[in-house]
Amino acid sequence: MSGEIEKEILQILEKAIDRELAAHKLYKRGEEIAQHDEMRKVFTLLAAEELKHEKLIRDMYYDYKKKLGLKVMSEQDR
Repeated sequence: MSGEIEKEILQILEKAIDRELAAHKLYKRGEEIAQHDEMRKVFTLLAAEELKHEKLIRDMYYDYKKKLGLKVMSEQDR
């Protein structure tokens, strides 16, 4: 693979992380304003799932960077 492909893959993963965090924020807002417990529970579940997705993608991102021999921030930054 060329360096451009690896760079693009990292950019895709970065955008995916940002989108998961944006979705989490959206669902947390839904949780705040929901007037029925059932709907609030749905938003709570969805928000939690987005954080799981974000962690999965972030782990993939750092693992890929390591595989490429690129500098990775400390584990604390994960």
